[in-house]
Amino acid sequence: MQRDPHKHGARRPQELVEPKSYEAVVYTKDMGPLPAWSYSLYCRRCHTRYYHDYYVHDKATVRTYYSELPELYHTAQHIYFMADLCDYFANQMMLGWLSGTNCARIYNESGGDAKVQKRLPTSSQDWSLSFRLDAERVWEAVLLAAVREDHFRRGTILELVHNAPSHADRLRPALRAWNLLMAGIGYDEWNHACNLCCWCYTDEDGTQRMVRSIVTDGIAIGHPCCAVFNCKEPLLLKKGARFCQMHAALGFDRHCVVMGCRSDSPEGHKTCNNPEHRAIEEYKNTEGKAMFQLKNRLDQGAGAGDEDVVEAANGRFSITRFDPTADTEDSQTPSCDGKPETGNRTLRAHFGRRRTHNEETCVASCGVLIARATFYPSEGPNTVRDFWMQAFPTKASLPRVLWHDNNCKLVAMLRNDSEELQSYFEDVLLPVDVFHFKCKHKESDVFCGTHCNPYSFPELRTPEGTWRFNSLAAEQSNAWLGGFQAMVREMEMERYNFFLDEMIQRRNRYTIAELERKGVHPRSLPREVLLSGE
Repeated sequence: MQRDPHKHGARRPQELVEPKSYEAVVYTKDMGPLPAWSYSLYCRRCHTRYYHDYYVHDKATVRTYYSELPELYHTAQHIYFMADLCDYFANQMMLGWLSGTNCARIYNESGGDAKVQKRLPTSSQDWSLSFRLDAERVWEAVLLAAVREDHFRRGTILELVHNAPSHADRLRPALRAWNLLMAGIGYDEWNHACNLCCWCYTDEDGTQRMVRSIVTDGIAIGHPCCAVFNCKEPLLLKKGARFCQMHAALGFDRHCVVMGCRSDSPEGHKTCNNPEHRAIEEYKNTEGKAMFQLKNRLDQGAGAGDEDVVEAANGRFSITRFDPTADTEDSQTPSCDGKPETGNRTLRAHFGRRRTHNEETCVASCGVLIARATFYPSEGPNTVRDFWMQAFPTKASLPRVLWHDNNCKLVAMLRNDSEELQSYFEDVLLPVDVFHFKCKHKESDVFCGTHCNPYSFPELRTPEGTWRFNSLAAEQSNAWLGGFQAMVREMEMERYNFFLDEMIQRRNRYTIAELERKGVHPRSLPREVLLSGE
C-alpha cells in the first residue's frame, strides 16, 4: 500500500510563490527578435528566488547558474538570447573576423526592429523595449555562452556577482579565472597529435619513437598595457588609462610624459612646467589640427597616413613619418649639426598608451594551436624559452622538434644558460623554419647553418626527399589570428585574452573536424603521461 505523504509527519512539497514578471526581448536565430514575458518565482522555505537561468538566495550577493546548459541565455534583465544564436555569432567572429558591431548590423538588417514591428500582432507593437540589437549585447551573449559552456564541460558551477554595475563587470572575474586556466597547458588540444604533426617509427633497438613537430612564431597584435616597462597588471578601468592601479596609486599618472622626467604635470597638461618639455606638448597639440597636417603633407609631398613623431632642434620643429599601426606618439629632439655648449640631448615624450609587443603561438604542424602567450617587452630568445617552459612544463611534454625563425640566437643563448636549462632542451631539435632559413638568414652565418639547418636533421625528411612537417604552420595560423587586430586593439586585458582563447579553441575544433575528414587520425596524447616528468 502506498504511503500518503501528508500523513505521519511527512513534509509537504514547497510551492514557488510571489511571481514577478516584466517585459523582455528574445533574440532568435531564425525568427529574429521576439517579445516575451520573463517570470521569476520565490521559495519561502529556502529564501531563494529562481530565474530562468540562475537563482539568487534572499539577501545574497551572488547569482548561481544552473549546471545544465539552457536553450535561452539570460544576459540582462530584459534580454534573452537563444543558444544557437550565440553560437552563430561566435562562428561569424571566428570564421569571418566580424566584430560585435557588424554582427549586430547584419542581424538588424536581416530581421531587425522595423521588420519585426511590421509582422507582430497589433497588441505587441506597443512593446516598450526596442528590438534593435547593438554590439555590446552581442558581446554579452557570446561571452556568457562561452563561460557557461566551459563550466559545463568542466562539471563546475558558475557563480557571479548579482548586483553588478554592468554585465561586463559581472563577467570580469569569470574571464580572469578562465585566463588563468588557459595559460600554459590550458587548451583542450594542448596534447593533440595526428599523422601530419607526429611521425612514429621503430628504432634499431625495437623501441617505439615519436617525433612531434611544433612551430613557434609571433604576430604583432596586442592590447593597451601599463606604461611602466614590463608591467603585466591590467590597466585602470577608465577611458584613456595609461597605468595599472598600483602605479597610478604611486603617482605615475601625474608624471610628465617626457621619458626620464619624474616631475608632476599640472592639470590640463601632459608635461611639466619645464619650457623645453612644454614646447614639445604645445607643438604636438598644434600638429594635431587638420590645417596644420595638410600644410605639412603638401610641403613634404606626403601621401595618406599619419605623422606623430615631432623633432625639435634649436627651437625648430619638423614632422617625420611613423608606423601607422603603432599606438604611440613619440616626440624627440635629435642632435643638431653643431654641438652646443650644454652638449647634445635627446628628449622623448610618450603621449600615447603603451601596448603589448606581440602574441606568441605554438602551433602543431597540422595547424592546431597548442598554446598562446602575450609578450610585453619584446620577442627575445629568453622570452621564447620561458614561453616554451610554460607551455611544456616537463621534459616528457616537450616535442621532439621546436621550429622558430630565430632559433640560432636561442641555441646560442642556451649554450650560456645553466646546466639545468641546457639539460631541459638537450633532446629537442631546434631548426629554423625552411622559409626563414632560406630568405632571412645569411649564408655566411656558419653557426646558424651548422646548428639550425633543417636539412641537417634526418627526422625532418622523408625517404623521398621531401619535408616531413609543415614548418610554416604558425605563420599560416597567425595570418588568421591577425584578422582580429581591429577588434581587440582597445579591449581590456581580461576580455582580450578570453576572446582570443575562445576563438582559438573554436578554430581548433574546426581544424580537427577537417583533419578527421582527411583521414589523418587526430587524437589526444595522455596528459598524465606528458605531465609525469621524465
